Amino acid sequence: MRLVTVSTMRELDRRAITAYGMPERTLMELAGASLARAVLDRVPRPRSVLVLAGGGNNGGDGLACARHVATAGVSASVLLAAPRPRLGESAKANLELLTPAGVMVREAEGVLPSDLVVMVKAADVVVDGLLGTGFRGPLRPPLAALIEAINASGRPVVSADVPSGLSGDIEPIAGPVVRAERTVCMGAMKAGLFAAPGRELAGEVWVERLGVPEAAWNGLDVILGLEADLVRDLIPPRRADGHKGTYGTVLCLAGSTGIVGAAALAAEAALRVGSGLCRLLCPEAVRPILASKLTEVTVAGLPSTVEGGLAPEAAQNLLPLPSTVRSIVSGPGLGRGPGVRPVETALLGQSAVPMVIDADGLNALDLEAIGRASCLVVITPHPGEAARLLGVSSLEVQRDRLGSVRALATRGHCIAVLKGAGTLIADPEGAVALNPTGNDAMATGGTGDVLAGMVGGLLAQGASPWAAALSAVYLHGLAGDIAAADLGRSMLAGDLSRTIGQAFRALDPPGEQERNPAYKSS
Repeated sequence: MRLVTVSTMRELDRRAITAYGMPERTLMELAGASLARAVLDRVPRPRSVLVLAGGGNNGGDGLACARHVATAGVSASVLLAAPRPRLGESAKANLELLTPAGVMVREAEGVLPSDLVVMVKAADVVVDGLLGTGFRGPLRPPLAALIEAINASGRPVVSADVPSGLSGDIEPIAGPVVRAERTVCMGAMKAGLFAAPGRELAGEVWVERLGVPEAAWNGLDVILGLEADLVRDLIPPRRADGHKGTYGTVLCLAGSTGIVGAAALAAEAALRVGSGLCRLLCPEAVRPILASKLTEVTVAGLPSTVEGGLAPEAAQNLLPLPSTVRSIVSGPGLGRGPGVRPVETALLGQSAVPMVIDADGLNALDLEAIGRASCLVVITPHPGEAARLLGVSSLEVQRDRLGSVRALATRGHCIAVLKGAGTLIADPEGAVALNPTGNDAMATGGTGDVLAGMVGGLLAQGASPWAAALSAVYLHGLAGDIAAADLGRSMLAGDLSRTIGQAFRALDPPGEQERNPAYKSS
């Protein structure tokens, strides 16, 4: 799915109008008709519709919608939230057509909040055209009161483009946001609606293309929205004659005193996604614990400090790597010992197989060191780790997640995975993907270690770093959704790891499980 930012959508609109002869008035008419269809499509059919229209083009779309609804024989009224002089020319033209169509128009200025609630509750359906995709807070009166009245009314809402108060970009929420039953995206899907919290606020999303020619998209900066069909094609196929050597060995460098769980989660996840073998290297001080905990993983020790972390000489004991190793996962639970940076530096400088760097591995490095790697690298920072790598605050990272993940990828010459609600993945050439799966029950220690192991496991099976990152992130969130459906906020990272198999099965098209004998006994 192609997702657009606010700036990309503006450019697409400009091309449609200037290069392809689609007047703004025509686009608004098509948008209004689409909104009206979304309203009239409801069952039971509404008897009365209230359109809340702001001063932007979304407000104009709402005005056109009111006329189409009235033409269909439904009582329609408009509450205008912007002074008439502030309306654009196309919106003004639609406003002038409302009285002949029998649509009553009232201005919101001076209307008491209590009256707003009464007006909204009197309608069967509310059309939200208050704010556009480029909204930046804070809200000005009377918009905040209108949004609160809409949400307090309990009336079903159809939003134009985005629920008012939500940006079309990937940004934090700055204030109250309309909770829509249905959102009609004009021209293209907005990135801000594809992942949380936008996807929960937007309800059912319709995308209305408005007849914009496909050629208008050429060269536009779009974001790839991950979907099951795409991810299914990215996962390395299995072979009927495959064996453990076929699917590769993951070398996992992880663990230290007090943080052995991270190492165990990463190693197990590497196997859960289908790699043939996992070899875990850890400080000798914790090797006995991990060896007893991980029965399916080969565990070996490296020189450790008295505190139980990696000793500096561990780097000399690590290389050369066994020829069977096809990927490396480094960092989960390594701690901050003196040997972490030398080991990470040695791997980056001499490894010929792709490498996933997470957690304490990232804390020991900078983007310049990552960018000099001899191997392909995937990094998986959370916002705090990303902030340290970029030299900014975590708040700045969250305010511009799209710019941050691109900066990580370009400066580190790597695949960057910026974790969080709506995980973003970027490559050094500027391509970006957005993940819709996952939930807040995953906000618990260890889920990032599971993700790192999953990426490494897919790399070992032959996936490219880009494909491994995309498919692991999607499956990771899907596994979390499956686990949360059963456990809710009680989910732990180990529960997520145990639902990875169900996530793979959920990707299969209908009927595939019946045709595949591998599923017969499960």
